[in-house]
Amino acid sequence: MVLSEWLFRAVESKSVLTLSTDYFRLRKPLERRIYELARKHCGRQKSWRVSVEVLLKKSGSASPRRVFRKMIRDMIAADHLPDYEMSEEEGDLIRFTTRDAVLDDGLHLPPLSNEAIEAARALALGMDIYVLEAEWREYWARSGKPRLRSADAAFVGFVKVRHNAGKA
Repeated sequence: MVLSEWLFRAVESKSVLTLSTDYFRLRKPLERRIYELARKHCGRQKSWRVSVEVLLKKSGSASPRRVFRKMIRDMIAADHLPDYEMSEEEGDLIRFTTRDAVLDDGLHLPPLSNEAIEAARALALGMDIYVLEAEWREYWARSGKPRLRSADAAFVGFVKVRHNAGKA
C-alpha cells in the first residue's frame, strides 16, 4: 500500500484523530457524522456549543432544519453517541460535552516516549494505542494522580494488564 505524502506526514506527526471503537456500532450515517464533528471540534476542551443551523451545514445533511432538529433531538434522547453527551440549549444551540474525559493540560503527565508507545503497541496488537493512552491517562487521573517514577513504565504496565485481562 502506498500512502500519499500528506497522509504519511499527518500520521507521523500524530495529527490524525482517533475514533472510539464504539463509533463502528453507530448504525445511522448522521450519527457517525455528528460523532466525527464532535470529535474534531471538542478536541481537548470539555465541551463544544454549536447552533442547529451551523451543525446542519457542517453535517452535510440535505434535510430541512425542522427535520434535522428532530433527528438531533432523537439522538439526544437515545444518548448513545460514544465519548460525548449531547444536550439542547436555549437559543437553538446544541452542546457536546465529553463523557468522563480527562483533559490533560500537559502539566501532570509528560508525553510518552516513542519507545513506550512501540512497546505498548507490540503488547496490544490491533488495538488503537492512542485510545489506550487516553484510557490510561483517565485511569491515572481517577486514581488521584499519584506521582509516577516513570510514566512510560506505568503506561506499558497498564497496557499489559489490560491486554491480559482481555485474554481471560
